[in-house]
This record gives sequence, C-alpha cells and structure tokens, in this order.
Amino acid sequence: MLWVCISAFVLLLMKRSAWLLSSFCISVVSFSQSPRQSKKAISEVKFPATKVDIREHLSVFADSSGKSTYHISVCADVPNNKNPLKVAHHQETGHVFLILQRIGQAGDTLSRVFGFYPRAGLQTLLFKKTKSMIKDNSYREHDVVITKELTQPEFDTVVKRSIELAGKKYHMNKYNCYDYAILIFNAIAGDSPLPLTHIRFPFIFGKGGSPCSVYKDFRKLKESGSVWNKHITFEEMIAPISTGREKKESGKLVANQ
Repeated sequence: MLWVCISAFVLLLMKRSAWLLSSFCISVVSFSQSPRQSKKAISEVKFPATKVDIREHLSVFADSSGKSTYHISVCADVPNNKNPLKVAHHQETGHVFLILQRIGQAGDTLSRVFGFYPRAGLQTLLFKKTKSMIKDNSYREHDVVITKELTQPEFDTVVKRSIELAGKKYHMNKYNCYDYAILIFNAIAGDSPLPLTHIRFPFIFGKGGSPCSVYKDFRKLKESGSVWNKHITFEEMIAPISTGREKKESGKLVANQ
C-alpha cells in the first residue's frame, strides 16, 4: 500500500513538472522573441516582421546628394495598453524598434523601420544568448516615441552604429531589442543620453530591457521638463512603411493570385 502511494505521488510530481516545463518553454520563447504586436492589429497581418540584411536595408541612405532633413525615432510597443508598466501580458512582451527617415526638399521621404531579434527563441531556455537578426517593423503599432532631427553627419553615425550593433549576439537580459535601439539613439544624444534601465522580468528571467522601461523612463523625462520633453509623444501610433516594402508586398500578392 505504501509503495502504491509513493508511486502515485511520484507520478503526480512528474505530471506537474512536465506542465511547469511546458509553461516555462512557452514563456521563454515569448519573452525572447516577442514575435507579435501587443494589439494584434490587421497591420501585423499585412506587414509581418520580416528578416532583412541590415546593411542592404540601410543602403537606401547611401546617396546623400541634395539638401535633406534627417530623423531618428525610438518607438516602444508595450504589451498591455491598459497597464503600460506590466512587463508581460498574454505571453507577449512588446517590442522596441527604430525609425530612420530622410526627407528631401520636395518632401519625398525615405523610411526604414526595424528592430533587433533573436534567431532562435528556445536556445535562450538554457543560454539566454543566441545569434541575432534584424527584422523590418513596417506599420507596427506603438505607444510612445522619441524623435530627434539630425544633421547629416549624425545620421551617418546612426546608420553606421545600426549596422555595427546588429552584429552583436542577442541576450535576453543584457542585450535585446531595447538595448539595441537605446544605444543607437545615444550615439547622437550628446550630453543628455537616454537612460538605460533594466527592470525585473516575471518568473526566473532576471532583469532586462523592456518597452515598459522606455515607457516609464520617457514619462519621467516628459514630466521633469528634460531637454527631451518636446521630443516625446504618448499615444497609440502606427509606424510608417519602409520605403519600397508596400510595392514588394503587392508584388507577392499578385504572384500568389
């Protein structure tokens, strides 16, 4: 009888452990990849995040002939609009990404919208560190943004840093989409760099950067009257489409009909 009780208890523990491990794996994949937008808008279906070669992606800015204005934006899509400081919601963690734009005298605008991702989510279960990739984030929803107008040399610095930092490995705690975007912006921030704040993740994931970090820090910068006050906007927004992508998507649609 004692043996039967012990066997039943062990079986129960095994089932519970399997359930916990399954939940943990799902959470890790979600936490390390952030594959979806928090609001699951139709834009996500029309323009899903697509892997790009960052050097080629930014080559549209190589021709700097003629007078232009330049902008960089850091955007944060929090996982829960009703509670923007909640780090995870329905196994989604949001995303931090960049918008680079060059606007010509005639008003023609070249845009690139992109962010930093891990190539494999499950690998972070054991190592938290994996190879990285850049994805196009056209038409992505976001909740807060900071935008700065740049000189041409500053813009060239941003492009260079975007390519350089894309070569680093993704680390769930030490170097994710948040760190990538903030470090690039700070390359041209001068004497007033944006804060780099790592907050606590759920479960046993430790601390790391999050779109919630951006939301919290930007709110402080906005309320404190910092030099970035007028550059920060809080509202539900849609990122532009990377120049040329709409034509590519239309071509795919025609080809599949």
